[in-house]
Amino acid sequence: MKKYRGEIFFSIVGIVCGIVAYFIIINFFWVDKPVEMAPVVIQNTPTIPSTPTQCVTPTIIPTAEVIDYNSIPGVTEGQSYPENLVAEGSRNILIIGEDKVAGLYDTIGILSMDDDGKVAKIIMIPRDMYVNYNKKVRHHLETTGRAKNSAFYKINAAYNIGIKMNYEGKFNAGSINFLADIMKEVFRIEIRDYIKINTEGFKQVVDLFGGVDIYVPYVMDYDDPFQGLSIHLKKGSQHLNGTQAEGFVRYRQGYDENKVFRSLGDIERKKNQIAFMKAFLQQKMTLGNITKLPGLIKTLNKNMKTSIDAGDILTSYMGTLKDLALSKYKIESTTIIGKNTTINGSYCYIVGKIEDVNN
Repeated sequence: MKKYRGEIFFSIVGIVCGIVAYFIIINFFWVDKPVEMAPVVIQNTPTIPSTPTQCVTPTIIPTAEVIDYNSIPGVTEGQSYPENLVAEGSRNILIIGEDKVAGLYDTIGILSMDDDGKVAKIIMIPRDMYVNYNKKVRHHLETTGRAKNSAFYKINAAYNIGIKMNYEGKFNAGSINFLADIMKEVFRIEIRDYIKINTEGFKQVVDLFGGVDIYVPYVMDYDDPFQGLSIHLKKGSQHLNGTQAEGFVRYRQGYDENKVFRSLGDIERKKNQIAFMKAFLQQKMTLGNITKLPGLIKTLNKNMKTSIDAGDILTSYMGTLKDLALSKYKIESTTIIGKNTTINGSYCYIVGKIEDVNN
């Protein structure tokens, strides 16, 4: 038994010594060899030239100028007549003769009464007078397709512009307000009242007052069926009824005493209109006729429009009318000075200072 235990002991000791010897031998004879590793190939990534980022300049679209055309004052571009035609404080009545057929303002005048100086002045405006409108009015003409039509730049077409623009002012008609503002800007004449009468009304007035005596400066021979005109007047002093008086104040072309057709133009016609108005005031402004005026306005209601009512005649104007009847007023007339020109093929009369004419 002791022998068997000794064998086991030595066997265990042997095993342990063998294991220790194994590790000693391995550590003595082991040579570290470097592990061969596959070479690492570092590939150079080709440098891609960087494309510079384009700095895109934004397109600046100019903002259209917004113009408040309604805020632009007045109607003309600084058009101004060089002389003052009426005295300060005068009462100025706008007188309009309307062509019933064509609808144009065939006659435009002003009766200015200077109560201090005792002067009644007649001013006739050339119907072909060019009006240099401002941006507000030109914009209106552009939007209505009429900017290139030179006829609308003549003063006898002003009524149409005033109506279309619904032009506001002291009177109840846009056409009158517009025309009154032109008178104020160009001639510095403040319009107090107006009288608008058509051809039928004009003839009525002359006939109601019994006709007018006047000197006819030359033969007037002209027919125009379209306008209903038949003018046949001899040269010399004559008594004209309503129809004859209409022919006298509207005549601008026709045959002379030698049967030669002649065009006299609007300026010559204005001279005849002034002569007629002078004769009418001198002959018909009597104390007896003044009392007929309120009734006359009612009679002419269909053919005449006015801002003067019967009450105004009896109050505001009665003193002046009586003084006219008593010849206390000197009756004068003024001719508007200008020059003839052609704009876009249309005849015009340039009045006052105008910086630029572009239609």
